[in-house]
Amino acid sequence: MRILKEEITKLLLEVNYQEKSEYEDKDLNDFYNYWCFFEEKEPDILKLKNIPIDIVLYSKYYWCTRYRNRYERLYGFDAGIEQQQYKIIEELRIKLTKNIDWNLLNEIEK
Repeated sequence: MRILKEEITKLLLEVNYQEKSEYEDKDLNDFYNYWCFFEEKEPDILKLKNIPIDIVLYSKYYWCTRYRNRYERLYGFDAGIEQQQYKIIEELRIKLTKNIDWNLLNEIEK
């Protein structure tokens, strides 16, 4: 399964995502924006870029996890962020026609 990482900056521009400035920490802010991008622009990504839903959802989970890990290093645990990850897993269950790739989710967590 492919995760959208290297091409994310180009994709943000192509889909006209307006980046937010929420955090002073550059990495945290970038991870937050990448996660929000998949959350807010999913229909545009699917339609304009013809990227399969599974790649979009696993990429969303990936960036949410990167954000969560960085956030916890800087500020400590936040149950709300963890709940957002569970929400993405629910999306995977609902929107995918095949089973969730639990091995991939475990790899992302590491």
